Amino acid sequence: MGASFALALRANGYDGRLIGVSRSAETLRKAQARGFADVVSPELSAAREADVVVLCTPVRVLIEQIAQLADICRPGAIITDMGSTKTEIVRAMDALPAHLRAVGSHPMCGKEIAGIDAAEASLYRGAPWLLTRARRTDDEALTVVRTLAERVGAVPREVSVEQHDGLLAFASHLPYTLAVALVTTADQFSLNHPEVWEVMAGGFRDTSRVAASDVTMWLDILLTNADAVLGAVRDLQFTLDQFTALLERRDEEGLRAFLIAAARARKAHFR
Repeated sequence: MGASFALALRANGYDGRLIGVSRSAETLRKAQARGFADVVSPELSAAREADVVVLCTPVRVLIEQIAQLADICRPGAIITDMGSTKTEIVRAMDALPAHLRAVGSHPMCGKEIAGIDAAEASLYRGAPWLLTRARRTDDEALTVVRTLAERVGAVPREVSVEQHDGLLAFASHLPYTLAVALVTTADQFSLNHPEVWEVMAGGFRDTSRVAASDVTMWLDILLTNADAVLGAVRDLQFTLDQFTALLERRDEEGLRAFLIAAARARKAHFR
């Protein structure tokens, strides 16, 4: 996400100074060689020179970095993030000293392939970019982050912390959970029927794509939004129970109505 953001900024005419931070020497080498950053460093202390710090690490690492930045960033600096949950992130932002500013931020896009080699300048184009206020958010800081989002072609939208985590449980975290369950079930079936993988078509590939995403990132997301995700999973289980009951009864009309309702909902919201 961070490499794509740097690439997108450059592609859209941003001429400010970009400082890239990563623990990976190979990532830093590639970032500098490809012009993603003007300066690279393995140390978070490099953020001391920044007016805006964008954290793109897994959520629990990100929370630790927010606390570390309290002693690093210059007065007036803005700290923002790309984390997929917000309750614990904003709580960490609220604990920052008064001389720093912070804005919760989450672009609604991504790829199942992680790392700098997967960077894509167009990744954010047309994507919703959710902004959440923290105690250390002022109007100027919010405008700065909003402008950065617009610069890379995203569509900013302000939501509360509670809205964010509730919405994302259904919009992102439940689809991942469902993809994991689908692949796990198929994998178990394949122990006795290995040929099943040879007949998998587009439907399975499309539905299961996100199951291949970075596990560390997703562990952090699920564990920092567990209550909302559990609620979404229970709703899904209820719906599956309804479907199961219809199929067990061979209720053709009931099943038809169930499927038509789903098809209409999908077509109404996506083209």
